[in-house]
Amino acid sequence: MNILPQLLRDLLSIGFWSRIFQWKSYRQKIAEALAELQVIQNRYDRLQADLSDCQTNLLVAQTEHKNSKNALQDYVLDKAGIDAELSRLRNENGNLLSNNNLLVSAEEGRIRDRDQALQRLAHIQEKMEKDQEDFTRRQQEKEIRRLEEMKATWSRHQTATRERIKSICQKHTIEYVEKVPFKGDPDNTVTICEEYIVFDAKSPAGDDLQNFPVYLKGQAEKAVKYSKQEGVKKDIYFVVPSNTLAHLTQFVYPHADHDVYIIGQDALEPILLNLQKIEAYEFAEELTPDDRANICRVIGRFAHMAKRRIQVDHFFATQTIELAYACENSLPDDIMEQVKEFERAEKLNPPMEKRTKAIPLAEIEKDNEKVQREAEGRGVVIDPLQVKENLHGMPLHREKGKSENQNENNN
Repeated sequence: MNILPQLLRDLLSIGFWSRIFQWKSYRQKIAEALAELQVIQNRYDRLQADLSDCQTNLLVAQTEHKNSKNALQDYVLDKAGIDAELSRLRNENGNLLSNNNLLVSAEEGRIRDRDQALQRLAHIQEKMEKDQEDFTRRQQEKEIRRLEEMKATWSRHQTATRERIKSICQKHTIEYVEKVPFKGDPDNTVTICEEYIVFDAKSPAGDDLQNFPVYLKGQAEKAVKYSKQEGVKKDIYFVVPSNTLAHLTQFVYPHADHDVYIIGQDALEPILLNLQKIEAYEFAEELTPDDRANICRVIGRFAHMAKRRIQVDHFFATQTIELAYACENSLPDDIMEQVKEFERAEKLNPPMEKRTKAIPLAEIEKDNEKVQREAEGRGVVIDPLQVKENLHGMPLHREKGKSENQNENNN
C-alpha cells in the first residue's frame, strides 16, 4: 500500500546512471504501483457506491421518519377516540356482565321452577295413573259383579220361572201339572182345554250371548219329543231371561210337527190368560166366523202387547243403566258419595200382590186417569194417540231375508 509514494520519491531523486542500469526495477515498481492504484480506484468506486447507498438509505430513512412522524400524529389523534371507545366498551361490558348475572340468576330460578313443576307433574301423573288404575279396577269389579249377578239371575231363572208360573196358575185357577203323564220331563206344564202346554226355562250357560240363539235353535228342534206325545199342545214356549231378549233376533221357530215361541217372564201371564180364554169354548167347531176372528184378534193384541212391553221395558232398562253409569262417571267424587248415601237410605217398595184380591179394570183405569191429570197439571202433555203411533212405529219382528242380508253386510 506504500509502494506508490515511495516510487514517486525514488523517481524524483533518480540519476542518469540509475535510469540506465536500474530502469527494469523501476518498471516493476511502476507496475506494482499501477496495481496498487487500481486497487485504490476499486476501493474508491466501492466507497462511492457505499456513499450512494448511504444517501439513498438516508433519503429512505428521512421518508420513513416523516411517515412515522405522520403515523405518530395519527396515532395520537386516534388514541383519544380509541380511549373513548375503550371506555364505552368497558361500560357496555359492565352492563353486559350485570345483565348476564341477572340472566344467570333468572335461569337458576327458572331451572328451580322447572324442577318443581316437573316434580308436581310427576306427582300429578302418578296420581292420574293411580286414579286410572283405581277406576279401571272399580269398573272391572263392577263388571264382574254385574256378570256374577247376571249368572246368578240365570242360575235362578228356572226356579223363578216355576214360581212365577205357579203363582199365575194359582191366581187364575189354571191347573199346574207337577208330574206329567207323558214321556219326558219338561220344566213347567199346565193343562188348558185338556191339552198339556209346555213352558221350558232356558238361560245362557256362560257370559257370551252370541251362542245363545244357536243353543235355542238346537233346543227348539229337540222339543219335538214333547209335541209327539199324545195330548201335548204343538205350541211349545221357551221362557228366557228378559235381559237376553235384546240379543235375540228370532222369537219363533216353526217346524213341521211343532212351533217353539221365545218369550220373557213378563209375557207369561198375558199368554196364559189368552190360552185360558180359549178354554171357554168347549168345541172350536161351534164357534162362528166372527167369534173365531174376535178370538184371534184378542190373542194377537195380547201377544203384540206382551212383545211391545218387553221392547219398551228393555229400552228403558238400557237407558236407566246408561244413566246410572253416567252419574258414576260424570259426577264429582264428593257429590257421588252423598248420592250413594241417599241411595243406601232410599227404599222403594212396589205394591204387594195379594193372591186373594182381584185387580178390577175400573180401578186401574181410575189410577191411570189420576196419573194423567197429575202429569198434565205439571206441564206434561200426554196424548194417547201420539204415544200409540210412536210406539207402534217400532217393528216387532225383523223379516228373515232382511235380517240375513244385514248379517252378511255386517260380516
